[in-house]
Amino acid sequence: MKKIHVNQLGYFADDVKKAVCETDAGAFEIIRTSDGAAVFSGKTGAAVHDAASAQDVRVADFSEFSQQGEFFVSAGGQESYPFTIGADAYAGLNAALLDAFNYQKCGVAIDKGIWSHPPCHTSPAVIYGTKETRDVSGGWHDAGDYGRYIVPAAMAVADLLLAYDLCANPLQEILDVTWFEIEWMLKMQCEKTGGVYHKVSCASFNALDEAPQNERGELILCPISLTATADFAATMALASRFYPDKKAALLAAAEHAWTWCEQNLDAPNFVNPEGVTTGQYGDITAKDEIFWAACELFSATGAEKYHDVIKQSEIYVGLGWANMGTYGITAYLSLKSSADAELSEKMKTRLRAVCEEIMQKHASEPFGTSLGVTYRWGSSLDVANNAMSLLLYSKLVEENAAYTNAAKEHIHYLLGRNPLSQSYVTGFGSLPAKDPHHRPSVAVGETFPGMVVGGPNPTTPRDVVLQTHCEGNPPSKFYVDHKESFASNEIAIYWNSSVYFLVAVLGM
Repeated sequence: MKKIHVNQLGYFADDVKKAVCETDAGAFEIIRTSDGAAVFSGKTGAAVHDAASAQDVRVADFSEFSQQGEFFVSAGGQESYPFTIGADAYAGLNAALLDAFNYQKCGVAIDKGIWSHPPCHTSPAVIYGTKETRDVSGGWHDAGDYGRYIVPAAMAVADLLLAYDLCANPLQEILDVTWFEIEWMLKMQCEKTGGVYHKVSCASFNALDEAPQNERGELILCPISLTATADFAATMALASRFYPDKKAALLAAAEHAWTWCEQNLDAPNFVNPEGVTTGQYGDITAKDEIFWAACELFSATGAEKYHDVIKQSEIYVGLGWANMGTYGITAYLSLKSSADAELSEKMKTRLRAVCEEIMQKHASEPFGTSLGVTYRWGSSLDVANNAMSLLLYSKLVEENAAYTNAAKEHIHYLLGRNPLSQSYVTGFGSLPAKDPHHRPSVAVGETFPGMVVGGPNPTTPRDVVLQTHCEGNPPSKFYVDHKESFASNEIAIYWNSSVYFLVAVLGM
């Protein structure tokens, strides 16, 4: 295992550039790979203790070195993986992260080399508890399984649309990719009531090595839920800004869903119905989803009834599927003229407090992250979401170079500058995840590039493979690149979308 950790893709010439060294060496060198020449030397920082990895490390800062080419860091007889400095350091990353959604398409034929397959999951789904069926084909497989779930779908769609909105050179392809999921979400709405079915899947997960077209069990459409319906309302209102030719239909769907929410604010939190054991995406409250929906609908329509809800609501924060408040803040702060000045300031203050907490942790963590010692299921998402919060503040409130640089530091962690020298993006870096918990990959024996895996997670004892491999490891080293480690090595569309947002907005 490497003792010097770097972003294995590299750095732009003018970036802050750091390596993290497990050696006691007080000096380091940058070596050009083409001829082995030492082209830069510097002193490492003082030894600092990294609690998450339970080790003392030194930071080697070579930000002033801007020569372009391929290099590695050498210190104390140890070497890092190679990396590139230059404009093409991240070549292909943006495209691969976005194209991963195309590989996850359901209900249509996929023409993707060895991952090609005929249409899957095209039969009508049975509405749970009835004999009625419904066509809900399409959308993206959510994660390593073949279920399709509204709650994480809403988050993924929001991330991609915000990336399109806030990046300097948006690609039309973002809208084309995202529309495929939106079309499926529209099928999940009950035309009569406006409520939105929570998910569609078989009753249980299929075999890990089964290709998508071979899962032929009965599809079950699980009951309407408040969180799914509120998330749907928010997403459709947001989407109405990006698809002008579909605006009227999207707003109508959003407002119909909102009406259902208004009439069902006391609906119980979703739990899997009897006999269904696939992903639940349950939530302890839908108040943050209602807040988000109200903000998006007010942004899209200007109707004061939505503004009244926002004014009476707590200001929620969060960028995870169970905590959606920051998406609402983003929608409200994007308003040009109709926002309430006092309320806007409260939202800015709330978001700033979140960012300052992130920055305090970031300043004390030599690997450039901000999780402390809390690494849970989907820690890669937590890393990305903290960086996303920093960028949203810098884009929507005031430009903050420190926040932007810290966001890049989080990306460096995901691409290899971490205690395991592990790239958590398939197909990218010298040591990328190669064996994810992902059925299409397991079925063909190889994984496609551009998927973000969950990352270190010491909190899930039922993952036997992970626990066996990592017994005794500190939090940030509790990871195994193994297909059976669902708690550390699965993929998910909303992990990809968050990292895609970062890469797009940072121009990588």
